[in-house]
Order: sequence, then structure tokens, then C-alpha cells
Amino acid sequence: MAFWDNLGQKASETTAKAVQKAKDLSDIAKLNSTISEEENKINNNYLQIGKLYAAMHPQDGEEDFRAMIDAINESNQKIQKCRQKIQDIKKIVKCPQCGAEVPVGVAFCSACGMAMPKAQPVNLDDMVRCNSCGSMVKKGARFCTVCGRQMVQQAAPNVAYADVPATKQCPKCGSVVDASLSFCTECGQML
Repeated sequence: MAFWDNLGQKASETTAKAVQKAKDLSDIAKLNSTISEEENKINNNYLQIGKLYAAMHPQDGEEDFRAMIDAINESNQKIQKCRQKIQDIKKIVKCPQCGAEVPVGVAFCSACGMAMPKAQPVNLDDMVRCNSCGSMVKKGARFCTVCGRQMVQQAAPNVAYADVPATKQCPKCGSVVDASLSFCTECGQML
């Protein structure tokens, strides 16, 4: 009978150990989940701190942050260009009052009723096509305002140098751009 008693006792001990091990694993899983949640909160706060700093110092941030802020600004420029291209493909514009998508040429926003601004007609006689990206650029421009590449100009007789638009050099990438631009067309740096 002692054999059966020992077997029963060992089975009870094994069951108790298995139950304890399962409880320990459950507790560890809960603690790891709590750690993960808290790490996510920390990372979200770091993200918010970074966003706030970048918004407060878009041009005058500390040198340690300059490269990251420039990368953010460059990415935002690319996103804006992509969004504009999507609107062009869809043939829509955003309502300046409510932000609704409105078909090009419509007089009023269908969401809020605001009068849509009239598009300025473009005189194609004053435009040339960029050999690099195919965008239409104003005649006389030395650089494409979309891709930033130098425009190939036909030498025009009797054109004075003063007729050529003034340029400036990008402090980030060194590209020479039209002086009237606010952003470098090569790297997106604010000028």
C-alpha cells in the first residue's frame, strides 16, 4: 500500500509543480506585457517630445538635431509633392475652408458651399518642358522648379545677362536654385 501512497504523493507534488510553473509563466507574461506597455508609453512620449521640438525649431534647432530636423523637413516636402501629384491624377483640389476633395473646375465646394478659387490660366507659350522630369517650367528658368535639374537653354541672341533670374546656393546640398524659391528643388532644404 505504501507504493500507492508514494505514487499518489508524487502525482500530487508533480501536479502542484505544474500548477505553480503555469502560474509563474502567466505572471511572467503579465509582467512582460506591462513592461511592453510602459515602453510603448515612453517611446510615444519621446516621439511627442521630438515632434514638439521640431515644430518649435524648424530652422533654429540645436546642431545635434539639425540633421534629423532637415530629414523630417525633406520627407514632409516629398509627402506634400506626392499628395499634390495624387490630387492632380485624381483631378481634384482641396477646399481651402473645409479640406474636402472637390473636382477641378467646380465653382463651389459640395461639402461646405464655399466658392472655390479660380485656377490661374497658364500660357503655354511662356513655358518649356524640363528634359529631366517632363514638368512644364517658365521660359528663362535656369533650373526646373520640380526636379531642380539645370534647364537646357537655347542661346538667344541679344539676351542681356540681367534678364536671367537671380540664383542662390542651397546651404545643405550646394545646388544652385532660382532665387525666388523658398525650398531647394534638389534636396528640399528651406532656403
